[in-house]
Amino acid sequence: MSETPSLLERFGDRLSRIAARLIPDPFLIALALTLVVFVAGAILLAGADTGAASIAGTLGAGWWSGFADPGLLGFALQMCLVLVTGHALATAPPVRRALGHLAALPRTAAQATFLVGLVACIAGVLHWGLAAVVGAFLARELARTRNDLQLHYPLLAAAAYGGMVVWHGGLSGSAPLKVAEPAHFAADVIGQLPVDATLGSTLNLLVTGGLVVGIPLLCAALVPRDPARRTPPPFAHVDESSFIPTAARSADSVAPTWHERLLAGRAAGRVVGLALVALVVASLVAGGIQIDLNSINLTFFALGLLAHGSVSAWLDAVADGARGAGAILVQFPLYFGILGVLKASGAVAALSHALASLATPTTFPVLSYWSAGLVNVFVPSGGGQWAIQGEILLSAGQTLGVDPALTVMAFSYGDASTNLLQPFWALPLLAITGVRAKEIMGYTTLVALFVMTFVSLALFLFAAS
Repeated sequence: MSETPSLLERFGDRLSRIAARLIPDPFLIALALTLVVFVAGAILLAGADTGAASIAGTLGAGWWSGFADPGLLGFALQMCLVLVTGHALATAPPVRRALGHLAALPRTAAQATFLVGLVACIAGVLHWGLAAVVGAFLARELARTRNDLQLHYPLLAAAAYGGMVVWHGGLSGSAPLKVAEPAHFAADVIGQLPVDATLGSTLNLLVTGGLVVGIPLLCAALVPRDPARRTPPPFAHVDESSFIPTAARSADSVAPTWHERLLAGRAAGRVVGLALVALVVASLVAGGIQIDLNSINLTFFALGLLAHGSVSAWLDAVADGARGAGAILVQFPLYFGILGVLKASGAVAALSHALASLATPTTFPVLSYWSAGLVNVFVPSGGGQWAIQGEILLSAGQTLGVDPALTVMAFSYGDASTNLLQPFWALPLLAITGVRAKEIMGYTTLVALFVMTFVSLALFLFAAS
């Protein structure tokens, strides 16, 4: 006898069905957003009595400046390295065994979903680069090894996306770390804000801590109680060998050369891996490098080599991971172009000033949160968005007498919250888990409603106190 679904389950199921019908491929979303910002930018510039030729030139130059920005293109390569080196590390035998032990813990589909969400959120607090891959690999391992749980795989993947909601209140939060620098761009407005005032504040401990627990709980509650209503993973019955890097499954009929034997042996990978691990540790201790995206990539690089042992096996795993990086690589320049148009047209400044003009000291943090969330849909880059929106919000907040630390955190939460509505940062997860964006967006939208309500209430209460 099937169980009657709860109201929450029915709501989640309804949103999931709507998303499956309406959500297009993420690449089409990027193209649609490009068209929207061009139209909006043209309207804004036309209001300034600018000629058609001038408008076209301004918007075209702005788009190109973003599309071809060397720093932003370097960031795109960094993100692709997160995916391929993270994939190589996660498919190494020792890591697979560790994931297997973790995947053996849950006893129900709801517990498995909670576990994935919790691990993803903890990873997001540590670093957003980890949030992009860690939960996804655990979700895939659960799907591969725990057919007995009758998992609802789209919801499991949605839970794995939770880490991208809490990252800006974590140790890699762009805005809080930037204002802690003595010479940040708004230093003449608010001075230098120590991390204790932002990431270490009571507000952030409550908000980020609440989301780290609340998001996994909500995802677990959405698991259909009737197993017949759950969607199994597409590879539930695929042989385990399909998860082994391609070259490791094939034997070369030609006698290997000395350098092929060197790369295939365990010694080379372990020596190089240990040397790189030692370099990372020594540099961190000496202060030569910081914990950022580059050091995360180097750590993944070193640990992957060390865990595989064989350089050939590691390269095969990297090649397998690179197959999922193509969709990400081609979308980054489009979003960089969108960022350029938003800068050139002044759209972000116009939105921020409009909201600030409507705000009071009590409502300003909430409005800042929502404005940051809206801009994030078009500019899914915390650092890039802060560069064009941060000073405007800080100046407006200063005029209203709002604590600048509160403004910084309101922006940070807004930038992260609408990641749930924008599938761009889900691309690594989609590549790893094999799900499609439209299969998870209904559930992530429901989680977004919870997050927005919770954070808005928290900001309002702290502003009013």
